Order: sequence, then structure tokens, then C-alpha cells
Amino acid sequence: MSAAPGRSGLPRALLALALCWLASGCNLLQTSDNADYPDDADAPAVAGSVWLSPAQRLRDRGYLEYQAQNYALALSHYRQALDLAANTESAAFAGDLFYKIGRTQLKLQQFEQAAAAFENGLQQFDSTHDSELAILHNMLGTTYRKLGLIDKARTHLDQALALRRQVADGLGEARTLGNLGLTYLAQGRYAKALEIYRQAQQRFAELDRVPAHDAGTILNNIGSVYAEMGQYGKALAYQQQALALFQSTGGEADIAAAYHNLGYVYAEQNDHQAAIEAFERAIAIRSQLDDRFGVAETRNNLGLALSDRQNHQQALAVLASALEVLQQLGTRKPIGATYDSIGSVSARSGDFAAAFNAYLQALAIWRETDDRDNARITLGNIGALFERSGQPVLAIAFYKQSVNISERIRSDLKTLPEQDQKAYLARVQGFYRSLADLLLRQDRVIEAQQVLDLLKVQEAADFLGPVRGNQTTGQGVAELPVEQDILKSYAALEQQAITTGQALAALEKLDRARWSPEQRQQWQELDRQQRSLQRAFANFIDSDDISALVDQLGREARSRMPALAQLRPLQDNLARLGGQTVLLYPLVLPDRLEIVLANAFSPPLHVSVPVGHEVLNRAVADFRSALSRRQGDVEQRAQALYAWLVKPIERHLQQIGAKTVLYAPDGVLRYIPLAALHDGRQWLAERFNSVNITAFSLAELETRPIREPKLLAAAFASGDYDFTLGDRHFAFAGLPFAGAEVNDLAALYPGALKLVDRNFSTDAVVPELNRYNIVHFATHAALVSGKPDESFILFGNGERVTVDQVKYEWSLRNVDLIVLSACETAVGSLLGQGEEILGLGFLMESAGARATLASLWSVDDGGTQALMNRFYRALKQSGASKAEALRQAQLAMITGAAGGQAGDGRGVELDGGGSVSFKHPYYWAPFILIGNGL
Repeated sequence: MSAAPGRSGLPRALLALALCWLASGCNLLQTSDNADYPDDADAPAVAGSVWLSPAQRLRDRGYLEYQAQNYALALSHYRQALDLAANTESAAFAGDLFYKIGRTQLKLQQFEQAAAAFENGLQQFDSTHDSELAILHNMLGTTYRKLGLIDKARTHLDQALALRRQVADGLGEARTLGNLGLTYLAQGRYAKALEIYRQAQQRFAELDRVPAHDAGTILNNIGSVYAEMGQYGKALAYQQQALALFQSTGGEADIAAAYHNLGYVYAEQNDHQAAIEAFERAIAIRSQLDDRFGVAETRNNLGLALSDRQNHQQALAVLASALEVLQQLGTRKPIGATYDSIGSVSARSGDFAAAFNAYLQALAIWRETDDRDNARITLGNIGALFERSGQPVLAIAFYKQSVNISERIRSDLKTLPEQDQKAYLARVQGFYRSLADLLLRQDRVIEAQQVLDLLKVQEAADFLGPVRGNQTTGQGVAELPVEQDILKSYAALEQQAITTGQALAALEKLDRARWSPEQRQQWQELDRQQRSLQRAFANFIDSDDISALVDQLGREARSRMPALAQLRPLQDNLARLGGQTVLLYPLVLPDRLEIVLANAFSPPLHVSVPVGHEVLNRAVADFRSALSRRQGDVEQRAQALYAWLVKPIERHLQQIGAKTVLYAPDGVLRYIPLAALHDGRQWLAERFNSVNITAFSLAELETRPIREPKLLAAAFASGDYDFTLGDRHFAFAGLPFAGAEVNDLAALYPGALKLVDRNFSTDAVVPELNRYNIVHFATHAALVSGKPDESFILFGNGERVTVDQVKYEWSLRNVDLIVLSACETAVGSLLGQGEEILGLGFLMESAGARATLASLWSVDDGGTQALMNRFYRALKQSGASKAEALRQAQLAMITGAAGGQAGDGRGVELDGGGSVSFKHPYYWAPFILIGNGL
């Protein structure tokens, strides 16, 4: 007899992004809008023609300045034309001017003003102008996307799409589809973006003639999607296709953009020489075209690539040349980005004063333009700068500002910045981790515990894309009164930089040759003020006021009184659970393991364990290997991890009388179940209930057993499915024991909905989800860290439900528990930082489910059936919590009370009666509860 298949999974591919860490700039990837710039509408009439009205002459002058990239002058002419047109020109003429004003403001990065101009343009046309309306809706869609207002963007793009289909404008339809794809890319919804881009490509293919710019733009943007997914081979292939297409038609501007993006991909792969060569080609072409803005933008990337090769002084010279041009053009946000890059390179070279000054200038621009996304990055960089310069108290104050802005953005449910969101997210995560590290080093444990909660939310976003936390995490980490005073002192410097920068920017827009004596004198005074700001770093640190505040903050923080108000709700929640529930937070740092234990009775306990992350990673990998191979030395390896993770707090657990551990593991610790650690006498499953906690479930830590359980049970029991996703081929076979598993559950829970194989489909399952409070899927799944588009649950009819679909389309608001009884449903076989495990809990909880039960390794089919049988019987007992039911099922297998038939016939031992024994933790330990298991 052949053995039944185990519930095995395929290796998890790790995302290999070249991340932008602390105090380092980020290369910018350029995506292109498929926008509407109709050349015939823009072509000016012959200069001096007597047939042109004054408004028309001003319009044409504006166009000429626009072509020369003198955007401020172009805007001035357009506005004058608009004033004159009020009484002399048609509404359509005004509508065209609003369109031109809007696209000029886009060039100036003035997105809100551009949106207002396009909205005004819409008001000038009636329903007989479908083509013009479609153009404006298309432009509004692209503009609102740049503002992060994705829903608004899609509304306008959908309207543009409908209008273009109505008038049979195939080219316009394809262009709008291309822009729609960018909205999904902006959210990190990569699979959906690729689907839309392929629709655009299909529409282009149906046309007789397609402008090379449009066809190449789609290829460029598909390459951008793959770059953000970390699939650099595919990204390069698409960028090279776009380059070849542009070269065949001689579109120099497009060729330059393609070289820019090739440089970006090379830089992300750390091939800095290839990146430098590509950037230099782009700069050469853009220089020939007199594309000053494009040259400056590429020089930003070139400067960072040179710095990556330790050519810091050359990098600073390149960045300074970019800054000079951007200041002449008056583009405030690109100026801010370049200042931030200058700060990063200066910090790398050890020039802290120059770095501080550059960051100060960048932050002033972010405040002036209300750009919170970039402000949080620069504030974090300032924190890193103070940390490197030996000022931990000041570093903490600025790190807190960065973290709290991130939390306010999340509370507003805004998206992360467009296609560079992965790089931003990685940098922001680093700030959370650095803040927690510094707080623990300063023995400020209460504040560190708050940051650890926030860190879990950020790391979940690395797997899922933007996620929200709970009300507590949304408040961020407490800023102490003294820290607020420190930041007020810094704000005075910042205000000086804003005022000086604005005045200088206004002067730079004017022709220097025409400056009046007063303007020259004003420039000299402003220049003197800017140079005085260059001494701000030393003046800030060494000032008597700041020194006094730092000393006061040290005393106040050591008293442990601050932030207690934020701790009390958590302690109250733990007290309501009976006082025998604790929260365990480990934080993995390069040189040590920090452990924080929170309970109902006292401030959090903090213990530092001297174990390096490399040693810890190896121990986790060896432990998992011993588990998966059913090795006999698994207890010894479990004891080693116990000695680092639990033994340092063992006495406190005994004093509290702890029975339930709410566990918030960090990094590689997410790959091991707490229940499978061993204290030398017994497994921790024999001592404690354990639940992996998330920020969602922290907000509702009340015990709420499932009442009147109603079960939906579905299984993939037979059949075979083969498919390719991304770069991987999948071959899944049915799970015979899964069919028996759901039959047992249906018998145990009368009225259950049972769906097997072909009946297990999205059409059958999704509409029924909220009619049941327990949802059980016995099937395969694959979760890939950083790649939600390649993560899925396989249904019995072969359909794949992606993480993207669960996040955006499922509602589980009535579901108390969702069980993924399958292969490695929380993790793959290659160890990373475990974001996908945390992400799975957030995913299901964000869809509404209170808790998720999933596996950490490839599980035995028969062993899973035995565990699930015991779990559901225990869960049915009156008052049983999900955590207690899982522990009872584990105890039954440890003691041999839950014998059965092994699913794969390997490594099994028989008890005295000839039944299979499931005593080894391989069988009973893989399943973890994520969320509220109480």
C-alpha cells in the first residue's frame, strides 16, 4: 500500500530587495503616465499673427515657455490668458487653458493645484465634448494618484475609460488602462497592476498604429512592477525591451528615461558600476535635449551610486549640481529630496554637521509642502545622525517623531508613497527597530514596549502592503514633555530654514541680470542666514538650553513615570483575564536578544540576553531541521532556545502564576512555536497556553469562547493541479486525510456546511463566509514574504485565492476562528524574518476574523487529522478558549492519547497497541494560534 501524501509545501522565495537603510538615500524609479498631451492642440500659431487675440497670444507664449521648461513663466502667461479670456473667449478655450495650467503644475510637482485646475477644466465642457472630458478625467486620475488619493484616482480613470469606449477611442482607452495600472502599483497590488497592463497591451495590439512612447511606457511600467517585486531579471528584460523600442524610433527623451530605470535596477542589485554607466548615458541624452529637470533627477541617483562606491566627495559634487538646477526651476519637493540625499552622503562620509544642515533644509521643505511621508524619513535620518554622534537622548526624540508621523499616516488610512514604497517601508521599519533598541539601552522599558507593538504593524505591512493598527497603536509612542521642548527648539531652526528657503526660491525664479539693488542686498542677507544655518548642528547640541533639557530628560525617563498612562489600558486588559496572562516581547538585535515581559501588576520587566543574531538564527534553523526530520535530539535543541528566551524570566512567570503567554515574536523567532520549547523536564505546551499576538488583538484581550459554533469545512482531498506563478512551478496533489477530516468535523458539528474538491470553490465559499463563525480549510497554501501577489490559498476546484483578494474583497466580520489545516500555511521552507507569519494574522484579522490557526512547517496529513479531531472536540466543551483547546489537543498527542494513522509513513513509532504515536513535536507543535485565541 502506498503512503498517503503529507501536507507538504514548496520553498518560499525570499524577496531580495536592495533596501535603503538608515542614513542612506534611495534611488528613484521613474514610472510614466500614459497621459494626454495632444500636440496639435498645443502647437502655437505663427508669432505675430494678426488673427490672434491677446489671450491667444499669451496662451502661445506660455506654450513656448513650457517647451523650454520655464514652467513658472509658462504658468504666469497661462494665468494672464485665463484672466483675459473671461470676456472674450469660449468656455472651451478656458477649459484648454485650465488643462495647460494643470499639466504645468504637474511639472512643478504642485499636485493639489494641478488637481484644482483640471477640476475647473471639467466645468468648461458639456456632454458634447466627450473627448475633452476624457482627457481631463485621465489627467485627474494621474494627479490624484500622485497625491495618494487612490480611490479618487480610480473614479476619474473609470470615467475616462467609459468615455473613451463610448467614442471608440482605442488609443485613449489603452492609455487610461496604463494609468489605471499605476494606481494598483501605488498600493503594492502587483498582480492586479500586471493584469491591467496586459489589458492595455492587448488594446494597443488591436490598433493599426501605436505611438512608440505609449507602447514603451507600458513595457517600462511592467518592468517597474517586477523591480518592486524584487524580480530584477524580469525587470531588466522589460526595461531593455522598452529601450530597444524607443531606440528603433529615435525617441530620445524616452531612451533617457529607459537608461535611468536600467540604472535604478542595477543599483538595487548592487551593481553600482553598471548603474553609474546607465545614469551617465541618461544624463548625456537629457543634457542634449536641455532637459534640465531630467538631468537633475538622474544626477540624484548617480550621486547615490557614486557614494555606494565610497566616492563620497564626487557624489556630493554631483548632488550639488542637481540641487542648483532644481533651485533654478523652483521644484520644491525634488529640492527636498536632493537635500535628503546630500544629508545621507554627508553622514556616510562622517560630516555630521553638513548632514544635519542638509536634513534641516529637506525637513523645512517637507513641512512647507505638508509632505508627511518624506518628513518621517528625514526625521528618522536625523535620529540616526544623533545616534551615530553619541547623542542617544536626542536621537530618541527624533526617532519618535518619525514613528509617530508614520502612525498618523496609517490612522488616516492613506497609502504609502507610490512605487518606492518598499524602500520607504524598509527605512521606516529600521527607525522603529532603532528606537526600540535605544529605549531599551536607556532602560526606558515602558516606551520600548509601545514601540514593539508598533513594529509588528509595520512588519506586517512588509508582507501585506499598507495595514492599519488599533486605536492604541494609532496614538504612536508617547512624546515626553521634555522631548517636546527639545523639538520646539529645533522647530525654531526649522522655521528659519523655511523662511530663508522660501525667500531664496522666490528670488531664484527671477532673472539675476534684472535684479534690483534691493534684491541683490536681500540675496546677500539670505545667503548669510543660510551659511549661519550650517553651524546649526554644533549650536544645537552644545547650547546650554539643549544640554539642560537632555539632563532633565535622562532623570525623568529613569524614573519610569512617563508613559504609564499608555501602559494602564494594557495592564487593565491583562487584569481582566485573571492576572495569570502575560505578554512576552522578544526583540532580536545584532548583538543581543532583548526580552520584555508585561503583566497586570507591575511595569514591564526587561532582560538583555547576550546572544548574537547569527548564533540565534543557526539555533532556530537547527531546531526546525530536527523537528522536520523527527530527530531524537530535538529536546536538546529546544532547551537551548528555552535558555535564551524563557529561562531569564522563569522566576517572574512562577511568581505571577502565569498560565497563558501572549507571544509577540520578532524576526527569526517567528519560525518556532513557543509550545515546542523544553525546560529540561517538559514541553512548554504542558505548562502554558500560548497565542501569537498582533496589534489588532491587543485592543480586545477579553476571553470570549465561541458560542453556538457554526462550521464551514472545506477540503481538497483528491486530484492534481499544476501551474506556474512568478518564477516557480507548483504541483499539488489532493490530501486524502483532509476529506476524512472534514467528514469528522461535519459529524461533530451538526448543520455544518461541507465542501469537498470541485464543490470547494470561491463561488460556493465566499458568499457563505459570514454565516459561519468557524471556517476550516484543509488544503494547500503558500505564503511568500514580501510577495502577496504570489501568496495564495488553493481551493478544491483549482482556484487560487490570493492575499490581495482576501485583503480587499473578503469579509470575515462574524468569524471567530479561521483554520488553515494545510501545508506550511504560515511560512515556507526558507527562513527570513517571518513577516509572512505576522502578515497572515493581520490579513485575517483585518478581514474581520478574531483568530487564525495555521502551521509553521510541512505537516503530516494523518497527524493533522488526529490533532484537528482533538482540537475541535475540546473547543466544543463549554467555556473552552481556542488556546486551551489547542493545548488539550497537543497534550493528548504528547501523552499518546491521540493515536492514529500517519499520513506519509516516515519516521513513525508505534505504541504498544500497534497504533501510530504522535508524541514527537513534529506532529503536535506546528500549529500556532495568531490573534485573539482567548
